[in-house]
Amino acid sequence: MTFKRVAAACVGAALSLAITSFGSGAFAADTTTTTTWKPAEPPPPPPPPPLDIHGFFDVTFANDYMTPRGLLVTNTGLTTQIVSGLTFSLYKNPDTWINSFSVTVGTFNDLWSQQNHVQVGSWNEFDWWVSADWTIAKYWKTGVTYITFLSPPGNFRQERNVEPYIRFDDGALTGWAFTINPYVKLFYAIAGDSTVVVGNQGDTYDVEIGMVPTLDLKKITGVPLTIAAPTWVTVGPSSYWNRGVTGCGPTTTIEPCSLSNAGVFTTGLALKETLDWWIPTRWGTWYAKGGVQYYHIINDSLLLAQTFTGTANSYAAAHREVWVGYGGLGFTF
Repeated sequence: MTFKRVAAACVGAALSLAITSFGSGAFAADTTTTTTWKPAEPPPPPPPPPLDIHGFFDVTFANDYMTPRGLLVTNTGLTTQIVSGLTFSLYKNPDTWINSFSVTVGTFNDLWSQQNHVQVGSWNEFDWWVSADWTIAKYWKTGVTYITFLSPPGNFRQERNVEPYIRFDDGALTGWAFTINPYVKLFYAIAGDSTVVVGNQGDTYDVEIGMVPTLDLKKITGVPLTIAAPTWVTVGPSSYWNRGVTGCGPTTTIEPCSLSNAGVFTTGLALKETLDWWIPTRWGTWYAKGGVQYYHIINDSLLLAQTFTGTANSYAAAHREVWVGYGGLGFTF
């Protein structure tokens, strides 16, 4: 009887323990499920579509104002040049022969600290332009610009011009940090005063052949700095630079200028640093820049033109070698 009582007691205890364990586990599981359950979170909102309107603003301070065609406009005081505009991206497709198409409208203003004009003060020049630009076969940039030059103080009549260009984007092809960026640009003067003062007035042209070797240090070191060497030469018919104006002698104004089909050669060093480490990109992509550009005047008629712009007192005193130092800042969005 003792053995039976002990066995019964053991069986009862086992059943009681099993029931207790099952109940505790179920309760624990039920408790865990109740405390950790959360409703499903809604999916994140889709990213905003990329902007198809982009803007730019750039201000440059320089010691001289030299045009890309080799005309020395001012060489005293401070030259301040302000460029601004909007670009409208109208088409983008990397899988077609024409990869992108955009239209840009912009303005250029030149302020000369020593002009002191009675009516316009330091406002020396105002230009406006509209351009259409394409990317073709991924690596070729081409386009055409219509641009008008205006003189607020009345130094020249309105000049209307067209500039088609083509450039090879070797960086898009190689992905390298160092690129060459060769290009050719035609400058066709439609009408108005000569853009080099003593040349033909309208229906003439010159051609700019150049390259912009560039080193992007961000791809190498992570520093957002680019170093470039803008280099070009201008060529064209001799009448673009001189329509028969004399005065290229050391002492008289009747000596004719020697004619040439080359205008100016220039090269320089340009540094540009992106300031996103300082200014948040939600305010645009800001940058600072600085550099120096050297110009060698090839065409004697460009030296004669300096006697008309006031940058030289005589042909003999004209500046064949010109150094332009500059600095500035700007932003894009």
